[in-house]
Amino acid sequence: MQARRWIPLFLLGLALAAAAVLRPRPPLAAVEIPASDKPVTNPMKGLAAWGENYRQDPYVAFAYVPVYWNELEPRQGEYDFAALEERCHFARWRADGVRLILRLVPDTPTEEKHMDIPQWLYDAMDGAGTWYDGDYGQGFSPDYENQVFRQAHRALIAALGQRYAEDPQVAFIELGSLGHWGEWHVDTGAGIAPFPTQAVTDGYVQDYLAVFSPNRLLLRRPYTIGREQGLGLYNDSFGLPDSHGEWLSWIAEGYRSDQNGEWLPGMPEFWRKAPSGGELSPQQEDGWYFSADQFPTTLALLEQSHTTFLGPNAPAYGELSGTEAENLRTLLAEMGYTLGVRKCIIRRAALSAALQVELIWENTGLAPLYADWPVALELRDETGQTVWSGRTEAPFSDWGPGRHTLACSLPGAGALPRGTYTLWVGIVDPLTDAPGVALQMETEHDGALYRAAAFSL
Repeated sequence: MQARRWIPLFLLGLALAAAAVLRPRPPLAAVEIPASDKPVTNPMKGLAAWGENYRQDPYVAFAYVPVYWNELEPRQGEYDFAALEERCHFARWRADGVRLILRLVPDTPTEEKHMDIPQWLYDAMDGAGTWYDGDYGQGFSPDYENQVFRQAHRALIAALGQRYAEDPQVAFIELGSLGHWGEWHVDTGAGIAPFPTQAVTDGYVQDYLAVFSPNRLLLRRPYTIGREQGLGLYNDSFGLPDSHGEWLSWIAEGYRSDQNGEWLPGMPEFWRKAPSGGELSPQQEDGWYFSADQFPTTLALLEQSHTTFLGPNAPAYGELSGTEAENLRTLLAEMGYTLGVRKCIIRRAALSAALQVELIWENTGLAPLYADWPVALELRDETGQTVWSGRTEAPFSDWGPGRHTLACSLPGAGALPRGTYTLWVGIVDPLTDAPGVALQMETEHDGALYRAAAFSL
């Protein structure tokens, strides 16, 4: 009888021993890191310059690249990317860390009669479309329902995807392709047929979805396919209270198209998956948006739109002064994402000497980063020498405003000799393959690497 009583006691001892082994060890470090002031500039957020007009400007994070079909494909199936990249200074922008926003523009009204699609395509379509001379200017509006045009468009977008889909310099694609300036509207008063319905326009969107990820694509206005596929939106009339308010109402509630009478649903919280962009309306001078009286409205519209970029109609660095210049800096700091580590916990693994790190990040901005860039981790010894470094993936594209936890191991770091170490953290910019994001952390930093914690082994 006594032997039977030892069996459960023995098992209980094993359970207690196992619990002791598995019990989390006290952390080597648990550091709270306060937030600093918001960085004014960062990659993948800020102003966009006109790609053709290269300039060095600390506020410019993007260059807007209008893609003209007659330049890019002068002969069917022959794509002159060199001409596009030279005209819009791709190499010079890359050297400055500036990313690109592309938009295919098949119809730009000007003061003279002209055509923006290639002559070979016009001939193949038998001239399907409308030569116009109206309030916007003169030009040629293609028949967007023409099957020859549709097939040629599909081939063109496939070529753009092959060239740029994996290029880290190309940040976003605005879905032009249709309407004047690629803005998905036409001047019916100039004799142009009404804008096509979703049954047609969805096919153009699918051409882009076939080669580009949805979180890089932006529509001019809400559409069903944009809501279903998680696309972004851009507003080329940013900052005018009436028109901007109408755009926001389209997003929240849906609207009836003024182009063809079709009902189009809203895209509430679209910005959680893909960016919100646009440019300041040219109806006002740039300084007006940043004046003491108007800036509170401009900032409120930015916040309501969760905007990540503005341009190419946007002020250049040094163009504004005084209160207007300071308000522009405020707008840039509030725009897009703002990331920082708020707490760093370092501990030994329960069953080994391996080091584990838990980072509590906070995004105090308006939007995610829209890219899953690596996190760089570095251990330095008491002399400041780097003794271990590594990278881990982080789902930044899912991190909207608020706090987010990232846990990872430091392979091999547990074998470091006894001593005191510091952990440094940064976000790697794929354009340079080095830490390149300014973080909102009130702590020592070395370039774009930030000191997160000190601990002893």
